[in-house]
This record gives sequence, structure tokens and C-alpha cells, in this order.
Amino acid sequence: MKKFKVFVAFLLVFPLIMVGCGDFAVGNADIIRDSEMTGGTLSFEYNKDTREIFFGGEGEVIQFYEADILKGWNESGNRLGIIMQAPSEVTEFETGTLTMQGQSLSAENFYRTVNGEKIGEVVLYPLVKENEKEIEIKITWQDGTKEQVYKIIIKNGTQLMK
Repeated sequence: MKKFKVFVAFLLVFPLIMVGCGDFAVGNADIIRDSEMTGGTLSFEYNKDTREIFFGGEGEVIQFYEADILKGWNESGNRLGIIMQAPSEVTEFETGTLTMQGQSLSAENFYRTVNGEKIGEVVLYPLVKENEKEIEIKITWQDGTKEQVYKIIIKNGTQLMK
């Protein structure tokens, strides 16, 4: 009888333990243009529900920038600038991962630091190339959260400054 009670207790507690072990979903980020309007005066639209970020339009031009090591720009090219604000459920900015354009970054390299402390803000400057009109950003905001995928989409008719 004692073994039976232990077994029943295990069946009741085990599912609760397993729920605590899985990654949890958080809301979608708020996304705006960076304060310098990197890329130029382009049309910008963010669909929070689909996690799609649209830039440009017919006759609009994405600006060209020289490499700038201080900004982390190791190569020259056409760039855009966005600020991603972590969802409100994210409270810890020391963990997490971000992958974009073949680069994987840990939280220490993508969360912005203000007065020596990490804040829930991520500033990104992806390169736009003629053959890459969609840029995928994969982010795990902190350990234990589910990965989210955001897409930057360059609208048809948008040109790249040479």
C-alpha cells in the first residue's frame, strides 16, 4: 500500500516538475528604428503579430556605410538600424542568444549596457545585400525562454546605394 501511495504521489508531482523544466513563451518584442535612422529616410513598418519588419518601397534607397569597428561594423555595405525592446516577461539580461546573418552572439554581446548595467534593449545594424532581401533574426531572450524568429523584409522597388 505504501508503494502505491508513493507511485500516486509521483504521478501527481512529476507533470508539475516537467512543466517547470520546459522553455516558456514570452510576448513579442517592440521594434523601432535606431535614433540615427541608419539606412536613411526609409518607410518602416513592424507587424508585431507576425514578427515582420518592413523597410523601403518603390524608389527608396538604403544608404551605404563604410566599415566602423567602433560600431562593430567589420565590413562596408548597406545597413539598416533597429532597436528591439525585450518583452516585459524578460527580466534577466545576462543570458540568451541571438543569431543573425551567420553570427551567433551571447547576451553579453547583444544587450545594450547603460551605466554599467545590461538593459532589455538590443540595437542591430544588419547588412543588406542585393541577393538577400530577407534577414532572419533568431533570439532567445534569456535562458528558459523559447526562441523567437523575426524577419526584416526589404520591399520590392527598394534600391541599394552603391
